[in-house]
Amino acid sequence: MSGSVSTQHSVVIFSGVDALAFLQSQLTNDVAAIAVGAWQWQGYCSAKGRLHATFALARLGETEFAAALHQSVVPFVVKRLTMFRLRSKLTIEVSASLAAVLHVEEPANANSICPPLDLGQFRWITLQKHLAGDALPLATDAFMQRWDALGIDALQPEITAATNEMFVPQMIGWDTIAPRGGVSFSKGCYPGQEVVARAHYRGAVKRHLERAALPGETDITNGQAVTLTDGREAEICNVAKLADSTYSALVVVAAA
Repeated sequence: MSGSVSTQHSVVIFSGVDALAFLQSQLTNDVAAIAVGAWQWQGYCSAKGRLHATFALARLGETEFAAALHQSVVPFVVKRLTMFRLRSKLTIEVSASLAAVLHVEEPANANSICPPLDLGQFRWITLQKHLAGDALPLATDAFMQRWDALGIDALQPEITAATNEMFVPQMIGWDTIAPRGGVSFSKGCYPGQEVVARAHYRGAVKRHLERAALPGETDITNGQAVTLTDGREAEICNVAKLADSTYSALVVVAAA
């Protein structure tokens, strides 16, 4: 199966002799541990330890990395990282020729520039060259709803513009997300690292992520505050509308 080009994601390229050192100083996970051709979950935090973005980062070569980011956070993240680049020798740019291709069947013969990222729960991501007129189909709305619902079933959250700076990584389980987690507690400093580490070692986070089924009488969107059917107050991290017009959601709730 060839997969479908995501209508929600863009590919951002980090390239240059300082790309590794720069990303290592900015992101939540251990970029230096990524082998060429491999992937890793990453987060990008504010100085207060709140997530600006979550994404999969692939290492394309010794000095080149590619991130599959939700399109709603791309302008903010690119602008902010470029601002902190200072004298580092690297370029940060949205790729005009690479697309994040989403698969709900294992990509047996994908023309990816690196091995597929297996997310589990029948989801894979590949990075493929994609220009106007290519045969790769754009994902339909129905496909993207299915993709989002599978991600919710897998407890794999994604920060969007609507939830920018709402959550510390542990609130959405980003430190333990499958596969292999999205936070390193031994790699050294990055924006918000002290807050994230304190939450880890002192157990200071009093909210956590869980799945919830919500009725479909009104529209529900990311970042919205809702009352669950059991009366608890929650904040929506991600939500998908199902075929029966109800919603499946990842919500952040206070610990019991």
